[in-house]
Amino acid sequence: MNNSLIINGTKYTKAELVRHAKKIPADESQPEWYRDFYRFINDWLDGKPEIKVNTSGTTGQPKIISLSKSAMIRSAKKTLAYFELKKDDKALLCLPAKYIAGKMMIVRAMTGELNLLIGEPSTGAWNDLNEPVDFVPVVPLQMRSLLKYPRKQQMIDTILLGGAAIDKSLEHSIQHIHPKVFHSYGMTETITHVAIRQVNGEKASPVYTALEGISFSTDDQKQLIIDTDFLDKPVYTNDIVDLIDKWRFVWRGRMDAVINSGGIKIFPEEVEKKISSLINERFIITGIPDEILGEKVVLVIETNQISNDQLNNLKYQLRKKLDKFRMPREIYLIPQFPLTSTGKIKRVKISSELSSKSSFQTHL
Repeated sequence: MNNSLIINGTKYTKAELVRHAKKIPADESQPEWYRDFYRFINDWLDGKPEIKVNTSGTTGQPKIISLSKSAMIRSAKKTLAYFELKKDDKALLCLPAKYIAGKMMIVRAMTGELNLLIGEPSTGAWNDLNEPVDFVPVVPLQMRSLLKYPRKQQMIDTILLGGAAIDKSLEHSIQHIHPKVFHSYGMTETITHVAIRQVNGEKASPVYTALEGISFSTDDQKQLIIDTDFLDKPVYTNDIVDLIDKWRFVWRGRMDAVINSGGIKIFPEEVEKKISSLINERFIITGIPDEILGEKVVLVIETNQISNDQLNNLKYQLRKKLDKFRMPREIYLIPQFPLTSTGKIKRVKISSELSSKSSFQTHL
C-alpha cells in the first residue's frame, strides 16, 4: 500500500503526512475543510485495518459504519482502471474529506500516485483552478456552477458527477461542454460508485454499467442487489431498476420515494425529469396521505412566492406534460429546502412536514 501522497505538486512521505495529520486538525486557525482533509489522513495512516465513515443521511438519520481499508484500495483501483488514470495525472479534490466521496479521492490519489490538487469544497471551487486537470469528482450543485465558466471547462478532461440524481435540464446543459462527463451510482456502503454511465458525447447513455468485479441482480420488487469482489456480502438497496443483464441497469427511483396513488406506482424522479424544463427553482415531487387515493402527488417548489399568472401558466404546462395520475394535486412553496450536510434534499423530512402544512404556502 502506497502511503505517500502528492498534494498540489509536492510529494509528502508517510512520515511527513503523519506529522501534518497530528498538527493541522488541532489548529483552529485553519479552515474546517482543510482540517477534515488531515483528519482523514490521520485515520488512514493509524495502522488499523478499518476506518469509520459517516453516511450522508439522504433517506434517514446519518450513521457511522466501518469500512475495510483494503476494500477501499480495491475500489480505488477499479476507478483508476476505468478512467485510465495513471501516475502523476492531476485530480482536483473539491469534495469534503468528511464523507466517502472525498475520502475515496484521497485513497485513489495515494493508490495511483496522482497529483492531488486540493481546495475548498464549494460551488466556488473553480475560482482557484488555474491549470489543466485530468479528473474531477463533483456534485450537481458544483456542476451547475461550472457551467458558468466556459474557460474553466476547457481545463478539465473528465468529470465524475455523483452524490445525487441529475435532472433533465442539467443533463441537457452538459451535452455540449468540453469535459467528458460521467454519472456514478453508488453509496457509502459500496465505497462510492459501483456503476457508471456517460452523460455527454457519442457514448452518452441512460444505462449504468458495472465496474470490473461487480454484478447486479434484483429482488421481486425490482430493487437492486449489488455483489462486489471487495465486500464480504451483497448490498441490498432501495433503488428500483430495470435490469438489462447482470452488469447493466437503468435506474428508475427509490422504493422509499415511490408514491402509491390509487394503486398506481409513481416514481417522483421520473416525473421531475419530465417537468424540469418548466421550473427554474429547485423543486421536488412527493406524496402525502389522501383519504381517497391513499397518497396524492404534490409539487414542492423552493421559493418564497409565485404570482397567480405564473401559477396558472405552470399548471397549464404541467397538464401538457403529465397524465392525470402524475399531475400534482397541490403545489407547495417553501423558502428553503432542508438539506443534508452533502447538499442533498431531505425528501423524507419535507414529506413528513407537509402533513402539518404549517410552514408551507399552498396553491391548489
